[in-house]
Amino acid sequence: MKSFGIIISVLLSLSAFCQLDNYIVNQEGLWSTVDVHCFPNGNNYNTYFIKFEEDTIIDGLTYKEMWRCDEEDLENWSSYGFIRENEDHQVFLKPPDYIEGLVYDFGVSPGDSIEALNVYLNSNDLLRFVVTEVDSVLLLDGYRKRITLYEYINEKEEIWIEGVGSYYGILNSCNNAYGAVCGGYDALCYSENGTLVYQNEVYQTCYYSVTVGLNPLKQVDFRVYPNPAKDFITISFQNDGKREIEIWDFLGKKVINKLVFKKNILLNLQEVDNGMYIIKVLDNENYYPSYNLIVD
Repeated sequence: MKSFGIIISVLLSLSAFCQLDNYIVNQEGLWSTVDVHCFPNGNNYNTYFIKFEEDTIIDGLTYKEMWRCDEEDLENWSSYGFIRENEDHQVFLKPPDYIEGLVYDFGVSPGDSIEALNVYLNSNDLLRFVVTEVDSVLLLDGYRKRITLYEYINEKEEIWIEGVGSYYGILNSCNNAYGAVCGGYDALCYSENGTLVYQNEVYQTCYYSVTVGLNPLKQVDFRVYPNPAKDFITISFQNDGKREIEIWDFLGKKVINKLVFKKNILLNLQEVDNGMYIIKVLDNENYYPSYNLIVD
């Protein structure tokens, strides 16, 4: 009887250990996400896949290396940064040679506050969420933990699901709170060991690539002054309206992303390095040509 009791104790210990498995970071997972781009003549949908492999030690912390593939046949993968999940089930993303940011926390309870920073979407703005609900949702393999949050500054909701991540894609937690007029991301599928666990009913496929034509948008100009600029610029439109302003450097890095509603916008450039930049304005009703800006 004594040996039987020892065996039962060992089995219970193993069972308890299994319950500590990661909610997100595992090498058996495969995630697909659709990336939606808005253009004057339509919307373009492209799909990319994400997987995690190989332990990597950075500053004494153990990460999994992230890999990305943009092809349906899953043949050509490229390194895409690092991800880790700690014992409290907090998940951090880290681009190469940059700071990490908290993107998930599956150890929270209703009423808890969270500060999140997805450095892949916005390298500067820290978002503050409150947890409104913790429950479960039925996926293809059974019930999984679900967390609903509210970002009260931008008044946006975010949902995290065990294994799946955000409804905006595994690497796009907080995307909705950062705001966008047009375009964005949607989670398509999540599978474990080749078994499908989640599939987005809107797309009904795990790889979606298409351009959807729309009616031509009206081209509208806007003013930017001063140019060259130093610390601030003013962007003036013909009227108030919901628009998204992006400023990109000539290496393809987005340095400013701001959702605006008024016709006169003052932008702070004090954290922007000297050089040439491109201003892009996104609007569901109008097409704005790109504008070259000099910061000196």
